[in-house]
Order: sequence, then C-alpha cells, then structure tokens
Amino acid sequence: MSTPLSIKPPEEWPLGHVGFVALLGRPNTGKSTLLNSVLDYHLAAVSPRPQTTRRRLLGVYSTDGMQALFLDTPGVHAGGGPLDEAMQEGVRRALHDADVVVLMADPTRLPGQAEDQKVLELAVAAHKPVILVLNKRDVTNAEQQEAVRAFFAPGLPPETPVVHISALNKGSLGPLLAAIRSRLPEGPFLYPADMLTDTIERHVGAELIREVLLDLLSAELPHAIAVEIEAWKELHDQREISAVLHVERDSQKRIVIGEGGRMIKQIRDDAKKKLAELCGAPVHLDLWVKVSDDWRKNKNRLGEFGLLPGFSGKGR
Repeated sequence: MSTPLSIKPPEEWPLGHVGFVALLGRPNTGKSTLLNSVLDYHLAAVSPRPQTTRRRLLGVYSTDGMQALFLDTPGVHAGGGPLDEAMQEGVRRALHDADVVVLMADPTRLPGQAEDQKVLELAVAAHKPVILVLNKRDVTNAEQQEAVRAFFAPGLPPETPVVHISALNKGSLGPLLAAIRSRLPEGPFLYPADMLTDTIERHVGAELIREVLLDLLSAELPHAIAVEIEAWKELHDQREISAVLHVERDSQKRIVIGEGGRMIKQIRDDAKKKLAELCGAPVHLDLWVKVSDDWRKNKNRLGEFGLLPGFSGKGR
C-alpha cells in the first residue's frame, strides 16, 4: 500500500509537475470512483448513496514527470448538524490546499440544484485553476452533457477546460490527467513514487467496512453508523482486526445484528473479503455493535472517530 519515506533529501527526489488536486462535487458524482481508477487501487469507499465519503483521503498518483496528490472530499450538500459541518470543513480545507480543482458533475442528473450552485461558488472562491469534468460519458448523451456544461461553464473562468470521462474506465482518463499535469507547478516529488496514500491502513479498513454497511443495510441506517477500529494486529500470516459499529439507537443495533445474528455475520463475511484484499493477507475480523446516543451531534465523538478535521481524538 505504501513504502517508508525515502531518506534522500528533497532536492534529490524526482522533479516534475507536482501538486494537490481537490476533487469537488455534489454527492455521488463519482469522485471516489475516479480516485480508485486513477490509482488502480480500491482506496476510497464507493456506494450509490450520498455521504459515502466522510473524511478527506489523499491518493498519490506518480508517473514520469508528474506527481498528482488527489484529495477526495465529501460531497457538497446542505446540512446543519456537527457531522455535516465537519464534512464540509474537510471540503474547504482541501480547496485551500489545492493547486488544481477538479469540479466533477454527473450529467445523468439535471443541473441547477442548490448543491450544484454551492459547488460552483466554492470552485470560484478557491481562486485556483479549475477543470470541469463531466462524468459518465458512457451512459449519457450529448444533450445531457451540454445541459451540465451550460450550467457550470458560464460561472467559471473562460479558460476552464471541459473534459468528458467515465470514472469507471481508466482508459478514458488520459485527457484529464494531461489537463491536470499542465496546471500543476513544477518542483520535486513530495512522496516516494511507489506510495499510494498517507492514510494509515486501519483508516482505509474502516472505510471499507462502511462500504459493506452501505451495500447491505437499507434506507438511512448506514449514515447513523460510525466504524471505529479498536485493534489492528499484523501477524506473520494474517491480520487480526477488531472493530466497533457505533449506532445511535437500540432499534438500530437490533437491525445491524439481525435475526439470529444473520446480518452481522453477513457484514463480517463481506468485510473480511475487502480487508483481505486491502492487506494482501487472510483476516480474522471481530465486529461489535454499540449504542452511542446521537454520536453525529457530539463533536467529541466525531473527533474520536476521526471525522473532525484537525482533531486527533484518541490517537488511533
């Protein structure tokens, strides 16, 4: 997944077009799918449901003459609770750090919603080079794509390029990567060329468990669950992982466990497969369900779960 940082001084690292690329968009525009395709690695949780991405993830894409540091961010949405505020603070921080902003749009949905307008305002206010990316070119027609371009383009600088991609198809990403390269500043690489992320493995693992919850549980229940990794032991031939699924109500706990424990067993079995692929080793996974009343409204709990930018929580 990553290698230790090189002991070489920065002036001896490769030179090229290097910088941070913020992925910006409303929920479910394909930002996490794009990140996984660029890296050719399942780093970010992916689901058709909104608010799949809760925290900023860094993906390091290195090639000859370029190191693009992709910042996957939560989808821009309306919401006033502490969790929503924390997610949107993550978006603002990514835009502040970015050298280039990739504004992703989904032409399968009519543009012009309040979320679209907010995305446009954030992109402009960042005062960074912007690339307008129209995703899902494989399942949309020219009329749908033009409607989205016509909404966003007039509000962006006239030199803003418009790129059509299918985030699921890495072969479609060449023009986007070229546009990013031409807009990144030149300098030494910031990470080793074989490094994929600075996110520690256990945090990626927590996101993959959330991906399973989003797949298996109905309605809004997955959004009421936080995944906390309690233990992550790297043994010679396997990983031993223990995680707590924090819910907000006893009724939610009963649903997650399921009749006769069938649901929690399915969650564990599906999560073990994803974690084994992440770790490259067999995984023994223990899951526990705990009621943490209204955790989404409690900033201390959000910090402990790693969902508040700049809050280290328990240091897990």
